[in-house]
Amino acid sequence: MAVSTPISPRKRRENRGDSGNQDRTPQNRSRGASKGKGREGGSGWIWGAHACIAALANPKRTIHQIMMTEAAQSRYTIPDGAPLPKIVMPGMLDKEMDGAVHQGIAMKCAPLEWPTLESICEHAPEDALILVLDQITDPHNVGAMLRLCSAFGVSALVMQDRNSPPLTGATAKVAVGCVESVPVCRVTNIANTLETLKAGGFFVTGLAGETDLTLSQTLGTKGRHAIVMGAEGPGLRDRVMKTCDQLAKIPMMSSNVAGEAESLNVATAAGIALYEARRD
Repeated sequence: MAVSTPISPRKRRENRGDSGNQDRTPQNRSRGASKGKGREGGSGWIWGAHACIAALANPKRTIHQIMMTEAAQSRYTIPDGAPLPKIVMPGMLDKEMDGAVHQGIAMKCAPLEWPTLESICEHAPEDALILVLDQITDPHNVGAMLRLCSAFGVSALVMQDRNSPPLTGATAKVAVGCVESVPVCRVTNIANTLETLKAGGFFVTGLAGETDLTLSQTLGTKGRHAIVMGAEGPGLRDRVMKTCDQLAKIPMMSSNVAGEAESLNVATAAGIALYEARRD
C-alpha cells in the first residue's frame, strides 16, 4: 500500500500560497483546493465502514490520515504500512465529518488514477458495458450507480469533470467500497466522448422519454453498449441526445397525474437499463 507522511495544515497552506481561510467542511475539502495526481484534484475524506475497509485493502490507494473512535478500534483492522490511526472522541469525529454517518472511522486519501477511456475501450471485452452520466450532480445517485456498475460488470463510469460530485464523502459512502474497483473516467465534453466510444465499437443508447422504443427493443443485441443517463428533470442535453445512436425509454404503467409516479429516480432507471443490457 502506498502511504505518505501527512503535511501539517500550516505547511500545506504555505505550499498553496493561501491564508487557510477557505471553507473547511469535509464536502469542500474533498473537492481539493490543491492539485493532486488523480483525475479530480486533491485529497479528500472517505468515511464509513465499507468505504474505508475497501480503501485500506486497495494497494493503489494512498492514505494520508486515519481517524477513528476508541470503540471502533475493535471493529477495524488497520493493515501494516497504513498511517497510525488518530484516536478521537465520537463528538470530535462527528464535528470533523460535519455530522455524516461515519461508523467510527474516516480517512483522508489521495484520489485514484484510472486508465484513460481510450485505453479502457481498447481492452474492453466484446460484451462490454459503459455507463455515461450527463451532468448528474447528486453524490447519492452517483454512489448508487457506482454500486450498480460493480454489480453488472460495467467497464467504466464516465462523468464530466465539471458538474459532477467528488468520489469521496457521501459518494464513497453510498458506493460501499465500489469507488475502489469501478474505473471512473472524468471527461471535458460528454458529446465528444460519445463519439470516442462509437469509434471504439460501442453502440450508444440514451435514456429519454421522447421515443417510442423501449429498452428491451434497443439493448437486446450483442456487442458493446454504452448507456447514457441524463439528470433528473432536464434529462439529456440536446447535443448529447443527438450524438446517441438511439434513444430508449423505460415503459411505465403510471399516468401523468398527481399522486402517480411521473418518472423514476435516475439510479433506479440506471439499474433497470443495466439489467436489461445484461439479461439473456
